[in-house]
Formats: sequence, structure tokens, C-alpha cells
Amino acid sequence: MTTVAERKHHMIMTITETIVQNGFATLKMDQIAKLMGVSRGKLYQYYSSKDAVIAAVVAEYRQFMTEQPVPPVKNAADSVQHFPRVLLSLITLIGSSSWQFRTDLAHDDPELSQQFEHDYAEWLARTRQFFAAGIANGAYNDQLNPDLLIMQLEAMIPVAMKPAALSRYGGRTQDVLPDYLQMLMTQVVVPSKWAEVDFSTITAALQHLTLKYQRVLTK
Repeated sequence: MTTVAERKHHMIMTITETIVQNGFATLKMDQIAKLMGVSRGKLYQYYSSKDAVIAAVVAEYRQFMTEQPVPPVKNAADSVQHFPRVLLSLITLIGSSSWQFRTDLAHDDPELSQQFEHDYAEWLARTRQFFAAGIANGAYNDQLNPDLLIMQLEAMIPVAMKPAALSRYGGRTQDVLPDYLQMLMTQVVVPSKWAEVDFSTITAALQHLTLKYQRVLTK
């Protein structure tokens, strides 16, 4: 039997997909209920207002950043081992917290926006430290600029699964993210350690993320 917490999580995940695409400035509670697949009355049993819904969305993002910490690095082996998982977390967070969502949040609830942006900035700072450690221990290209790498991801991911981009890609939709990760590996990891990078550890999660992007960003 589905618990209340599980039901609320599912409802928030459903509305988050719409917010990623369109933001939430124009959404009304009737629309939110419809998107969640519940009646307006049922929605109010869980969330008293639109503000409460948005606060729950932000809470999910912040929970993700807490539950997906950037792993510590002691040596080159750590940098190589954790590389796929860190990239996956970056792609997931960047792809889900769209510019439109963050713009609407800053306008609608500046205090909540500041909390989110603070957590996001700290998480990215730890990610930069992860890549810097990999450079220092010889696992990563010494010409790598962690700031530029993150900027590249922030620019690339939101458009990676859009129809126009996919039509120019020429490959299969489900191959876009795996191919992109392989390309990033050649840019980040030194050639002598390419064979040690194991993307199979994130295959299932990457497939799930691809399906989500297909469903959300190609509507």
C-alpha cells in the first residue's frame, strides 16, 4: 500500500516535470491538481496552497543534493571510480533545476530562492573541488578548468534532449547522454586511465534519466 509520504513524493515529481519545462508562474491549483492526476480537493488534503507545492519541489531538490554528496577523493583511483557518478549527479541536478524554474522562484519567493541557490552553489563548489583533486592526483587532464566544465554542462544539458537538437544529432535518442559522457571522459580523464572508468555503474540511472528527459523536454 502506498504511504502518504510516497504519494506526496510522486505528486511532486509529476509537477516537477512540468516546472522544468515551463516554470510555474502561470500555474493555478486546478492545473496543478490535473497535472498530478488528483482532484482539487485531494490536492488540498496534501498541500494547502501553490506556495506549499513549490516549497515541496524545492525541498526535493535540496534533499537530492544532501543524498548525492560529492565523494571525497584520496587518490587517483578514487577520482576515476567516482567520475561517472559525479557526472550523473551533475546532469540530473542541472537538467532538473531549469533556468525558468529558478527565475520564477526568485520572483515568487526570494527567501526560498536564496536557500536553494545557496545549497546549489555549495554543491557545485564541492564538485569543483572534486575535479581539482583529480587534476592534482594525476587522474584528470592538467589543462582541465572545473569552472568551464560546469558552465559547459549548464549550457549543454537543458538543450540536449530537445527535438531540434536531437534531429541534428543523428544517433538514437537513448544514446545522447551516454555518448556525451564518453566525450566528457576523453576531455577530463587522462588517456592512460580511460579503461578504468566504469560507466556500467550508472547505466540504469542514466537510462531512467534519458526517458525522463524524453518525456519532459520533447513535449
